[in-house]
Amino acid sequence: MSAAQQPTQEDLAAHRKKQQEFEEAAIKIQTMVDNIRHDPMKLHKITINGATKTRESFMHRILAPAFQAQSLHEVIGLSRQAVRKMERFGIFDDVKMQLDSPSDAWLRDRKDMVDLGIWVKESSRVQIKTGTEAGNAEASMYGALTVKNVFGGAETLSTSMAFGTRTSSAFQFALATPLLADPDKNLSINLFSQARNNTQWSSYEEELKGGSLKYTTLSPLGYHEFAYEGQWREICRPSEKASLSIREQCGHSLKSALTHMWVHDQRDEPLMPSTGHFIRVIQEYAGLGGDVEHLRQEVEAQIARSNDKGYIVSASVKSGYLHSLNGKPSKISDRFFLGGPMSVRGFKSNGLGPREGDDSLGGDAYIAAGVSLLTPFPGLAERDSFKAHFFANAGSLVSVKPGQSATKTVDDLTKTPSVSAGAGIVYRHPQVRIELNFALPLMAAKTDAVSRGWQLGLGISFL
Repeated sequence: MSAAQQPTQEDLAAHRKKQQEFEEAAIKIQTMVDNIRHDPMKLHKITINGATKTRESFMHRILAPAFQAQSLHEVIGLSRQAVRKMERFGIFDDVKMQLDSPSDAWLRDRKDMVDLGIWVKESSRVQIKTGTEAGNAEASMYGALTVKNVFGGAETLSTSMAFGTRTSSAFQFALATPLLADPDKNLSINLFSQARNNTQWSSYEEELKGGSLKYTTLSPLGYHEFAYEGQWREICRPSEKASLSIREQCGHSLKSALTHMWVHDQRDEPLMPSTGHFIRVIQEYAGLGGDVEHLRQEVEAQIARSNDKGYIVSASVKSGYLHSLNGKPSKISDRFFLGGPMSVRGFKSNGLGPREGDDSLGGDAYIAAGVSLLTPFPGLAERDSFKAHFFANAGSLVSVKPGQSATKTVDDLTKTPSVSAGAGIVYRHPQVRIELNFALPLMAAKTDAVSRGWQLGLGISFL
């Protein structure tokens, strides 16, 4: 840099003087605000600009708490809370607020009242998405149409269809609305139809049609979902080699059930967590109608820890129990299945537990646990999305006869666990976790379908 381009001492002094004046002005403004923040102040009027598609009553319900403010500090705080709540509904691209003196001429001299102006830019109502996705050992193509803010109260109308390798076809229609203008409380009505191809592990296909009414909410303990669901199911199209157990399951069944799901997730991310813990509990009571009567519960937990060198240790455990209430064997549609590259590795997909011939029959009780060590991958240590993977898995899946004691069930679960260990590589894609592992079964029951060697897993949830 030449001497002509370098700032002179006079320039530097002028710059320091302006910076000092700016800092002094900022301090004065902050001092003025601090001096009056607790002075009596009320919100006189709220003006909303740009909300042409959103109901005025909906907006006022969101903003109403701001009128309870008694000081400038409370006016600012409650107004900001209202703006943050508006942003969470996903129907606005931009939300801005401004406090000003009352616009009414007869109130302009009042120092204890202010007006709140809200400027919003509404999002596009209609959204169409098409594409392909891979996850949970399935590849599919899908199309979805979503209409936001249908009736001006942040309602969402969505319909979708998908065709995949396991779910042959799936159609869904849903209408969801927030309750009391609260983004944390939602009510939805869902209608669905699915056709599932289960021939990869058993000799049958399945069709489901039904609907549900769901209420979701957030609490200090986590996410809750309460639902009533009615399902008509059909086990159909058994193959020529289908076992007698599968043929006996063929036909129609009707399930009417109440469910509750609680999720407490404190992980830093779901795909490759490095810290935190996760708990999910699902409870179901079926028996409000139809020919299915049972209690079903499933629990899943995970914990992860890491160090500053890129090493991550995680441990997971899952368990489920299905108890028949009508003295009849459970339906295969309601049973648990276990095994595969995202479950107990080293075994075929849904390959653990009761089996007849080549057909996996599922089970009524299971337990599974896994420990994983992720380390920097040689040559790719600077890329956190690639990790070397070392794991050990164990699991057990058994059937439970009607009236069987809990002691007998626990004994069956712990008598012959299936165990595997192995190593591989994990890649964290933004949308999915991909694992390529070499798995070695160490212990297996007679009915287990083992898969010694390389396994590829694509999904979101892994053991």
